[in-house]
Amino acid sequence: MKRAHLGRGLVLLIVAGFFTFRYIQSASLAYLIFLILFGGLAVLTLIDRVPANWQNIGLNLGISLLFLDFVFADIEWSRFSQALANANYWMLVPSTVALMIHLYFRTLRWQWLLKPMGEVPFWPAFRGLVIGIMGNTVLPARAGEFLRAYVLGRSMGLSKTGVFATLVVERIFDGVTVLLVLLAVIILGVRNEDLQRAGMLGAVFYVGAMVGVIVFVTQRHWADWFINKFLPRNLAAPILGILDGFTSGLAVLKNPSQLTMVVLWNVLTWVFIPISFWFALLAFDFGSPVPWTAPVLMLPALALAFTVPGAPGGVGLAQLAVKLTLTTTFAGLVTAPDFEETVAAASIIIHVSQLGPEVILGAFSFMIEGLSTSDIQAGRQMASTE
Repeated sequence: MKRAHLGRGLVLLIVAGFFTFRYIQSASLAYLIFLILFGGLAVLTLIDRVPANWQNIGLNLGISLLFLDFVFADIEWSRFSQALANANYWMLVPSTVALMIHLYFRTLRWQWLLKPMGEVPFWPAFRGLVIGIMGNTVLPARAGEFLRAYVLGRSMGLSKTGVFATLVVERIFDGVTVLLVLLAVIILGVRNEDLQRAGMLGAVFYVGAMVGVIVFVTQRHWADWFINKFLPRNLAAPILGILDGFTSGLAVLKNPSQLTMVVLWNVLTWVFIPISFWFALLAFDFGSPVPWTAPVLMLPALALAFTVPGAPGGVGLAQLAVKLTLTTTFAGLVTAPDFEETVAAASIIIHVSQLGPEVILGAFSFMIEGLSTSDIQAGRQMASTE
């Protein structure tokens, strides 16, 4: 960890190099400011003269600005403003309804993942879910996942490690589902080499994770033998206790009937996200009807974008994912003269309309649970010990 500043410094150098290139191209004052800012921060980070939290803030900001540049650098701002003004914002009503249905089924899925640990009522699970989503939006390093495990474990008296294990399974289901959607879109009509490479890398990661979890569940005694064999007793005991809690959260994988219900709710969970995207896209005039592939492809594109480190909430990453999706799916179709500006406007509205309701629900649930900043810190400490 003491050398982590070297990695952050190198990434900041890349960001500074990008803005240097853009300044040479355009001679824009903004790019000059960015290259001086991030270049200086990169040097200070490499020699470790900046606190780690400021290094992370600078890194996240730089990554987001870099990706935002790909979307907004060459647009005409008057056309962009007009696209925002002409949008039919009433379409966000059914979009939000579809998003709420998604959260409903996602909560049911989590309840079934938690069943081996005990019966968890809907509303505590729902509040834990949206608090975790809010945490992922406003906290770095996806700390919301640990906050979610901490909140439900605290409110229901469950093993926090066990609850976190259910989130590992949930993320594997999410990843496999996203890859299947990406595969379906590629097979049914979208040809893009970048998507194919992303799909292959994602497949290696999620299939490997699934195999690892299954091996751990079915061959847990291997881990016990290794720990008892090579670790001293005073260290082995607490580690085995953590593994016991983690194993309890994976127990659903051994129960075919419960696993079947998880798969069912998983399918329904992800059906409604493209529907929500579709209604939001209908708010804009792209020059041609929105192809069915656009909202469907947007699901894996945004999911893969959010795996890249960046500013909390995925600012920049989300906008680039929306642009790449719409540019790919509208290729070959008749588009409006202000297509690029409309895409940029849509990227903002879709991002806000998806995260906004979840963050509001998360903040409201945070207050209902009676949580405080000390609980956020406890959740982050849990992240550091996992």
